[in-house]
Amino acid sequence: MDRDLRNLNPEEYALLKDAAAYIVILIAGADGNIDATEIEWAEKIVHIRTYTGDERLKDFHQELDSELPAKLKQLIAELPKDVAKRSEIVSEKLTGLNPILASLPPAIGAYLYKSFVTYARRIATSSGGFLGFMTVSAEEKKWVGLPMLTPVIFNSEEEE
Repeated sequence: MDRDLRNLNPEEYALLKDAAAYIVILIAGADGNIDATEIEWAEKIVHIRTYTGDERLKDFHQELDSELPAKLKQLIAELPKDVAKRSEIVSEKLTGLNPILASLPPAIGAYLYKSFVTYARRIATSSGGFLGFMTVSAEEKKWVGLPMLTPVIFNSEEEE
């Protein structure tokens, strides 16, 4: 486990990793249809972060990359098909990230927060629009900024 995440208990660490799958389901499923393009793009983004993400979280990103496809299948099978019910459950799960992000070193908490919001936005723009890109549906707009998360701000001039 990465040095900056080692103080998390197993449940907190699991939720931090599961957040990617929850975000995919929330955003891609907002219109009632989690399509293959959105899932492929979400998995590709996670893979890219294994080599472009914050070096301090290399192990985290690698674990997430290997576990995301199975976690997505599991959650899609387990969560309600009704969009409103599913979105409510997923939003509540993601709200559980707030104390976890706040407990991390500020630079890491801010990085993960921004990473989750960027991830949501990229999933939202992966399907639809001109040639299949760059349009966020009305249903996705409600969730794309991950309003259930409290922003974690880090000023790089501050000490860590």
